[in-house]
Formats: sequence, C-alpha cells, structure tokens
Amino acid sequence: MNQTAPQPSLVLIGGWGVDAAMLLPLFQRWPGKMHLISLTDEVMSRCESVADAAACLLERYPGPSIWAGWSQGSQIVMAAASSGGPQVDRVITLAGFPRFVAGPDWSAGMAAEAFAAFRAGVVSAPPLAWRRFQHLLIHGSDDPLQARQDLLPWLKQGASVSPDNLIRGLDWLESENQQSLWQSAGVPALHVQAGKDAVVGPWAETFATADTSEVITIPGMSHWPRGRAIKSCRDEIHYFIFGKEES
Repeated sequence: MNQTAPQPSLVLIGGWGVDAAMLLPLFQRWPGKMHLISLTDEVMSRCESVADAAACLLERYPGPSIWAGWSQGSQIVMAAASSGGPQVDRVITLAGFPRFVAGPDWSAGMAAEAFAAFRAGVVSAPPLAWRRFQHLLIHGSDDPLQARQDLLPWLKQGASVSPDNLIRGLDWLESENQQSLWQSAGVPALHVQAGKDAVVGPWAETFATADTSEVITIPGMSHWPRGRAIKSCRDEIHYFIFGKEES
C-alpha cells in the first residue's frame, strides 16, 4: 500500500504591530499544518527580547517545521534557527533584515535619527504613527489605488498589540543586530527581498549570508508582499521547500 509522505508544518510569524494573516495569500495552498503567529500582547508582554520570543515559540511548537517570518518576524525565525534544535527545518524571511537601524557597518537600515523620530511619534500618538507606518508597507506598489484598497481592512482592524508593546517592539528593532547570525546560520534559508521596499533598503549586494542561504529579490514588491508579487513569492517558496517537481 502506498503511503503519503507527511507534509511539512509551517510556523508563520508576522511583523511589527500587524496581523500575520496579511501573509495568508502567500501560503494559501500550503499542504501541511499552519501555525499563524502575530506579535500580540500575549507574545510581547512575556518576552524581553527577540531571542526570548524565539525561545517561547520553539517551546510552543516543538515539532519539525518550516519557519517563515515577515519583517520583524524574520529576526525571530532566524533567532529560532540559531538554537540548533530540531524544530526549525528551514527558514523563509520576507522583507527581512539582519539589522533594522543603520550603523557604521550597516547602511541598509533606517537612519538612526529617522528611527528616533518615528519612535517619538509612536510614544506621543500611537494610532496615528502606526497608521502612517502601514502606508509604508505598500509604498512603491505599481498599483497604488488597489494597494490602498487592500490595506484598508487591516487599517480598520487596527494594531495587533497595545501601545506599550508597540514601543517594546521598536526597542527590539533598535537593538537587535543579527549580522553574524545570518552569516553563520546552519539551517537552509530563503531570504526574499522586496524590490520596492520603502521600509528597509536593499542589502543583498553588500552583505554575504551563510552558504546555506539564498537571497532573491522580487521586482516591484513592496514591504508587504501583495498584488503581482504574490505569485512570484509563492513560486520561489514552493521551489525552495518542495523542489522543481512540486513547484
């Protein structure tokens, strides 16, 4: 009797202040079980750092899985991969980054002055600053009218986390530096960059990841993978996980 091979589980982690369900179109045909994780108060309040968040989620999802993260979620999945445990079989990052804030050896990040001003805006007027950031997710889209329509339901839903934990997430973004981790990760990784990203700059040409990693750039993709970029992302992800025959 022929037995069907078990399908891989997926741990999918969203970004700062957003619902991870925004990524579901990329994985709508995922054949295995899917665990969808937004960085809500439940996660943020019990963790002091990206490494803490990764450790909590590794404990919650102990079975071997593909771990995928969007934006800030990319740092969490890479921290999980660095644990060396059996839970992380492969990693996918979407519009991710080893560092978010620019520094002397990292020009692709947000300028420190701009980040400080943005953080101050979140402190003084969290809903307004959050909404402004959401519009950066679609900035650069080649279909701006449709992009705004696609974003509208998520704007109405609001942030996935309280103002205090929005600020905590920003503090993680400011302090986390995973350059050495991304260069030494032993787990196969696919890093999907956005060709029209208004949140983080391109880093593929100036930063060498581990030999087990592959970096691709989706032309025309904004920080939020949507629109025409969905098919390109989906194809790259399926090829990375399942190979040519299944893609």
